[in-house]
Amino acid sequence: MSSPARPSAAHGWRIGSLAGTPVFLGRSWPVIAVLIVVVFGPNLARADRGPEYGYLLAAGYAVLLLVSVLVHEAAHALVAQWRGHPVSRIVADVWGGHTVYDATRSSPTTTALVAVVGPLSNLVLAGAVWALNTVVTNETAHTLLGIVAVANLLVGLFNLLPGLPLDGGQIVSALVWRATGSKGRGLVAAGWLGRVVAVLTVAWFTLRLVSSGRTPDLFDLVWPVAIAFFLWQGATGAVRAGRIHVATAGRATDVLEPLVLVAGTSGLAEVDDALASGTWVAAADPAGWPIGVVDRDSAAGVPEAVRERTSIASVTLAQPAAWVVPLEADAVLTDLIQVMSERELSLAVVVDAVSRDVRGLASAERINAVVGAELGRRTRR
Repeated sequence: MSSPARPSAAHGWRIGSLAGTPVFLGRSWPVIAVLIVVVFGPNLARADRGPEYGYLLAAGYAVLLLVSVLVHEAAHALVAQWRGHPVSRIVADVWGGHTVYDATRSSPTTTALVAVVGPLSNLVLAGAVWALNTVVTNETAHTLLGIVAVANLLVGLFNLLPGLPLDGGQIVSALVWRATGSKGRGLVAAGWLGRVVAVLTVAWFTLRLVSSGRTPDLFDLVWPVAIAFFLWQGATGAVRAGRIHVATAGRATDVLEPLVLVAGTSGLAEVDDALASGTWVAAADPAGWPIGVVDRDSAAGVPEAVRERTSIASVTLAQPAAWVVPLEADAVLTDLIQVMSERELSLAVVVDAVSRDVRGLASAERINAVVGAELGRRTRR
């Protein structure tokens, strides 16, 4: 027995779970449901069934479309879990739906597998519904199943188009990633293809409308533009993410600044030379654990006469215990940024993951400067 769906401020209404993954109905989903009923209701009306028949049929289609979306996203989620990636949530929203999973340690193969099963599930569902439609005798059920089968066929094929944010774009991204060894280049290539798909979508709808010879209605004009806008936005986001990924693919050690670690009970005069050269100084507790960085302004304000007996700890800005970040020797900047983001750190003492030797200090300010300069250099190419 399931508990009633409750609203979630972030994701919508929780309507269930799949293999431990919460499933949400996004707050934007009613928008697409109402649009389906309003647009398709009059077209499905029957003179012998009353005016409400078409709207009820359209509402039934909206419900079955939601089921189709959840099947699509469930396929993504199950394969992601199978490949060892925790899945945070499944959400059905106004653009169809999305599955959020931890792709930190993903690979081109996993990315492609997770992507392809979504549209394949729609194609399989289209075939199953079409087969069921051949044996039903009820006219309403026959009409509704036919619509759902065609919709799943179109959704499956459309999602296989080779451009992000579509699943086909994820496959292209994975192939480029595999060929070049760069995830960022895969995202950029698939993002640019996504922009091409967005333009071609508008062109296809326009040519189809012109060739039909009929006067376009509001739906004819708004729908293709809305789809193209969604594709263009997603593709642009992919290009940007790809460029950032490429810019952060260098070694994490390249952004580290020199760091001197001394006991917090030591006199401030002991680190005057380091502070004068701009080197970071961190105070350590009796066990040798870094507890914070010396505030250069506070240190500069200590009179010369008392600097030897002023403890470093007294001019230290305390940092959280999580600011000590162990990294592998071959870690890339992306890894460091992710850890600092997850722990909400502006400063981090980086230590070797094996020896625990201090490698240096990472600051969000320097990382942003390095990444910004690299992005600017690549944009000017």
